[in-house]
Amino acid sequence: MSWKSPLLVFLGVLMTRCQAEKPCVAVMWIEPRAVLVGGSIEVFCRCIGSTVVAQDLSIVNWLNYSVATQPVDKFTIKYRREKVNMNFHVDWHCRYQETEVGRIEVYIVPLIHVKQLQCRVHPNASEVTCYFNQAGLPAWGGEKSYFLSVNQMARVQCLRKSSDTTFQCQGIPFNETTKQYHLKLDMECQGYSQTKEFHLDFKQVQAPEWPKNKMLIFEQHGIHVVWSYDFYSNQDLEWRVWYLPRNPKIQKHLIQRKIKKVSNSLSIGRYIIESPSYAYQSYRLRISRRYPLWDSPWSTEIESPDFVTPATLPNRPPELLPNGFFYDPKKRDLYVYWRQLDELELNGPNFTYNVLTDRGKSAMILSNNSALFRYWDAEKPATVGTWSKNSKGRSINSNELQVPILTNSLRYQPRDLWYHEDNQTITWQPPMELDKLIGYTISWCSVSINSLQICDDHELIQFKVLDGSQNWLQFNGSMVLPNVAVAANYIGSASGGMQWITPRRNGRENIEKSSGLTQYIAPTVIVVLVGPIYFLFRKLKRMAQIEVIVPDILFKCDRKAGGLSRCSDPPDETVVPGNFSPKAVMNITNIPAGTYEKHVIRLDYVQSGTYTESKL
Repeated sequence: MSWKSPLLVFLGVLMTRCQAEKPCVAVMWIEPRAVLVGGSIEVFCRCIGSTVVAQDLSIVNWLNYSVATQPVDKFTIKYRREKVNMNFHVDWHCRYQETEVGRIEVYIVPLIHVKQLQCRVHPNASEVTCYFNQAGLPAWGGEKSYFLSVNQMARVQCLRKSSDTTFQCQGIPFNETTKQYHLKLDMECQGYSQTKEFHLDFKQVQAPEWPKNKMLIFEQHGIHVVWSYDFYSNQDLEWRVWYLPRNPKIQKHLIQRKIKKVSNSLSIGRYIIESPSYAYQSYRLRISRRYPLWDSPWSTEIESPDFVTPATLPNRPPELLPNGFFYDPKKRDLYVYWRQLDELELNGPNFTYNVLTDRGKSAMILSNNSALFRYWDAEKPATVGTWSKNSKGRSINSNELQVPILTNSLRYQPRDLWYHEDNQTITWQPPMELDKLIGYTISWCSVSINSLQICDDHELIQFKVLDGSQNWLQFNGSMVLPNVAVAANYIGSASGGMQWITPRRNGRENIEKSSGLTQYIAPTVIVVLVGPIYFLFRKLKRMAQIEVIVPDILFKCDRKAGGLSRCSDPPDETVVPGNFSPKAVMNITNIPAGTYEKHVIRLDYVQSGTYTESKL
């Protein structure tokens, strides 16, 4: 409590001093209170005090610039401005000598000005909806109210859409039979009421209707869109067409232009629009139309059935890899490699590639990025041509690969290929033939699960060309899984082709040798298993020859009083165990009842053909 008392006393003294220093009681006002752009305004300042004279008063704007004033009386001055515009300052201050004694804000009402007035009416409707944008800063002049009427009928108030500058006027009544729309827009602000009139044709208000019948669409040197009984078929309408592809790789695109009717029939409306740029792709169209006026409303959007653009020849041949061949001298196989076309370049069904030599030899297509020539003649050079092909035919152009004589191809091949997993680098030694060597081409690709293919064709084969002084290449990531090839580049057609290695086998073992290893796996496995199978077979055979003495009691015989009658001779042996039928089988129900259930009987065969019985 002790510290508050001095503070209150200090504030009281300060306020008293300030009031004592105030020279007068000042009042500012404006006539009129708000001014319409183009009108006149007067700003007044009155300061009544014992020592005040008009010469000590001044009026300044918010930039602290004084304006020319006129004295009204001993304590009052005024500033008059003719033809006020929107640049007129809104904040004004009154000063007595150097002390500010008053402040006032001027309201400047802008002239009514709206942009992009558009009205929309649906067919057979009795109300119209209009939109417009308020021009200028919304805060100028204060809050504004807008009202709109059509053809001198009842007006409705237009409401602002959220915090935007767009106003919407809904439910405006009008005469349904009219072809002209006379609009009257009123703006009320700060006691001023302004009116602006507009005239719109029905084409600026109404959108063309869609035919009731189903749309037909087909492709024939363009996309044909057809309706029967199209009411607007004789009029030039502006179309807005979205091409919507089914393939996610293709972006949708828009055209907007006038489209004329091309059919001669009065009851058929047929229109032609340009085909999409991608061949043999599925599309649908999203279409809206309007009368060809800038402010005419667009119709509702409709979508066409799906259609497929016509097939064409492939855009281009495949891109051959530099020195993109590998020769296997043991099998006389020549492999050719390229980078396949993108899905959007196929242009038709039944897509494949053609690979031929200048001698007419055709290759077997292994995948989308490789082909194989069987029984290649290494003693002759050849030119290999590649084409893309679909149901419409081959690509117009081809790419060619020069294959030299390959009898001494080893001299032109890089040596000692090695992949270093620790630093993700492949290294090699130069080939034996160094004359005209200019560099190397390193290619890599994902491993294919097909034994005839080296590269998986779901991705493009990557390659990089190096100069002859660089015998290594470091990759951005691990190359343990992909296959890598190195080819030496020479001036002219000399080349030994590509040398493939599989880094997951740690280098020097090229992929052909590693794949050849599989040829020995099966015989090796057979040799390893022959021994155990043989001994198992002999063991089973010995088990099948086990002799079992079967008591006669297990065989069917008739007991006579005082002894046993002769039974059938027992077999010499019985097979146990049996995946084979036993040589002696007896139903257990045929065992005679008696002491045989409690005693073990031994039957001895006598030469005379009888048996003697003895208990054990």
